[in-house]
This record gives sequence, structure tokens and C-alpha cells, in this order.
Amino acid sequence: MSFGDVVELGSTLAVGMGVVVTAAVLAATRRPLAALAALLDFLVAAGLLHLAADPTYLRALSAGIVLAIRHLISWTLRTDSQVLARPRDP
Repeated sequence: MSFGDVVELGSTLAVGMGVVVTAAVLAATRRPLAALAALLDFLVAAGLLHLAADPTYLRALSAGIVLAIRHLISWTLRTDSQVLARPRDP
């Protein structure tokens, strides 16, 4: 078993764990954006593992796109929580 095979197996495991964690977060919080954020964390990890196994421009681009989406969702979650935390004017 080569290094690339081990890394690909780890990447597949990261995606599988991401699906399980996403379901658990969704069941516990009932917040789809939080669950999506958790899934994207695992997808970023899988993308970076893919990149380590066989670095190509396409794999780097796909990891960068997933990371950008993750940052956008994180920003949305922070913005929504700040809006929800503000007291309402009577």
C-alpha cells in the first residue's frame, strides 16, 4: 500500500465522518447552516488530503473553492448570530 493509497483512504474516511457529524449536528441543533459548516470542515480536510496525495491544479482549485464556501458560511453564521443577539426595540 503506497502513501497515495493511504491518503486517499484517509480522505474517504474524512468524507464519511463528515456525513455522520453533519447528521448529528443537524439533529442536535436543528440549524442547517451549522450542519453545512461542519460538513464543509470535513470536506476541506478531505480536499487537502487529496492534494497531499497527488498535487494537481484541479485538486488545489477544488480545495480552494470548498474553503471559500466554508468561509462564506462561517461569516453568515456569525452575522446571523449577531443579528439574533441584538435586543429588539419596543
